[in-house]
Amino acid sequence: MTEQVDAPKGQGLGSILMNVFSSPGEAFQGLRESESRATLWLIPLILMILLASISTYVVLSNDTLKGQVLESRDRAIQKQVDAGKMTQEQADRQKGAMESMGGMFVAIGIVTNVIFITVGLFAAGLFLWLAGKLALKSTAGYGKHLEAYGISCWIGLLGGIVTLLMIIGLNSIYASPGAGLAVYASFDPLSTTHKILASLNIFSVWQAIVIGIGLGKLADKSSTFGIGVALALWVLWVIVQIVLQSIF
Repeated sequence: MTEQVDAPKGQGLGSILMNVFSSPGEAFQGLRESESRATLWLIPLILMILLASISTYVVLSNDTLKGQVLESRDRAIQKQVDAGKMTQEQADRQKGAMESMGGMFVAIGIVTNVIFITVGLFAAGLFLWLAGKLALKSTAGYGKHLEAYGISCWIGLLGGIVTLLMIIGLNSIYASPGAGLAVYASFDPLSTTHKILASLNIFSVWQAIVIGIGLGKLADKSSTFGIGVALALWVLWVIVQIVLQSIF
């Protein structure tokens, strides 16, 4: 009779949390062979939604910060008018409707964050799985890549906290820990150069590197190879974001 061997349980969440900041390679150690754990992505997801909701409330409850949000929106609407895609009357109605929302503006912002963050997490897991399968020839499934992304999200959470503190401290929605800090005082949301600078966020790059280490571990390849793939995906994502912002 053959004795059944259970899959290893892997590291505790506390060990993973400490290692992801101090020794990322160890944070992903044994992830490929361990049993599936939804907590590895579910807990970061809940915390990201909570942080985004707090950030939205803080920004839209501050008159100066809310004014910057509305100014950015007004400039985007005016760009549509100048391009002939909207009449001035339609633009004025749209601006008036959004300004009359009051507390609903905050609620809509929070709900939008919940949707985008949740969809974004599962989409990120999908793209990492495809990249791992095609570029690194990984045999790990979608669930494991989702767990790897969840582990890396602790870096993003720290970045989100730092960003919120900078926004409050510098009283600007454009303040962030990265190259965008050089132009935050005169940030132009319609400038491609400024959007590129804002994308060069220290924590975003850090998270991409950590994801790359995780990809390497899941595929049993070198960390360097995994980091290269992850950074390529990050650059692609930055380009897609900028293009979508320009269109919409």
